Amino acid sequence: MTLSSNSIRSLLEIKDPNIKIDDIFYAFIHHTKVRIIKACLITHQNRCPLCGFAALVHNGHYTPTITYTSDNASHPVFIRLAKQRLKCKNCGHTIMAKTQLVNKYCNISNRTKSKIIMNLQDDRTQKCIAIDNNVSPSTVGRLMDENRALYPTFPDRLPKHLAFDEISRCPSSITFYLIDGSNHHRIIKILPNRFKSSIIRYFECVDLSARKRVETVTMDLNSYYQDIVYQLFPNAKIVIDRFHIIAMMTRAFNQYRSQLMKHYQYQSHEYKLLKFSWRLYLKNDRDLSNAQEYYDRHIHQKVTAGERISLGLELDTKLNNDYVVMHDVMNYLMLRNKDQLAEALFNYRYEQLSKPMAGVIRTLRKNLEIVLNAAENEQSNGPLEVLTA
Repeated sequence: MTLSSNSIRSLLEIKDPNIKIDDIFYAFIHHTKVRIIKACLITHQNRCPLCGFAALVHNGHYTPTITYTSDNASHPVFIRLAKQRLKCKNCGHTIMAKTQLVNKYCNISNRTKSKIIMNLQDDRTQKCIAIDNNVSPSTVGRLMDENRALYPTFPDRLPKHLAFDEISRCPSSITFYLIDGSNHHRIIKILPNRFKSSIIRYFECVDLSARKRVETVTMDLNSYYQDIVYQLFPNAKIVIDRFHIIAMMTRAFNQYRSQLMKHYQYQSHEYKLLKFSWRLYLKNDRDLSNAQEYYDRHIHQKVTAGERISLGLELDTKLNNDYVVMHDVMNYLMLRNKDQLAEALFNYRYEQLSKPMAGVIRTLRKNLEIVLNAAENEQSNGPLEVLTA
């Protein structure tokens, strides 16, 4: 069954009735199999737009090869559109048939341009978009520049709550993420690096009135992030992410537990107390059962979860102090108890704690004000941490 010109136009979603399809065939261009649609564009204009006389005669065709959308990027589609040209016998003025399919003197269809603009909304490189649409990467960049209003480089408004963090996509590349810290968790900007100068340069292009509206900025304990907030967000309060506080303390506790474990003979009773069931040390102490017994095959006795932890903590006073301060901080952060959190951080002197935990406590005391903000605010970097998983 042979398709008519109208059927082919309907299949390609070409709505201009002045375009007539003559033929469809395959050819090889630069060793790539392509589908070529041979078509003709006619015009029904009778009078010259310059002099107004009805003296227009046929003056040949202008035949560009137009890039069109394809459902298969490995088989590009091109339209060889013969545009009718007319010449006025009275004044010599020439005109050419026009269509909404493609702009004058352009070889990329408007449909292809629309598809590229839609692709720019996805998290893809310009080169990848160019390959899918059979155009050059510079064409994608030019279209992005022409439609800059659709993709603003610098936002006119910022949300009341922001969140900063860096994410490592590969060992040699760390990107900076800026997201909406409220319930929306919308990604606002991704910078290719986390250098302080790059971040400051970006925010300096954001209007000061927009930066003044920011109330909180959630981050980790990166020192120059704090400098950026103090410099560029005059009304913002810094909130240290609770996840980073707890991660620092559990990391310090596990580090000292591993160091202490190596002081005992391999497979000794003390070694097994510290080596195995290590997850119980990190579990919330309020969730440990002191009633339900189980048989621990490593130490060969029946114990409750609470007793199992106590046996390990009795081996070293500093380990016990690390455990107490770690769980006090975790519980008071969860309960949003700012006063008790401050008290927990000053309960022990540095010499009463292990060296790793003392370093963490020293850091938290140094940044006490912004650490206490974590107990007052609901904002978190949790959505950003999901991206690193």
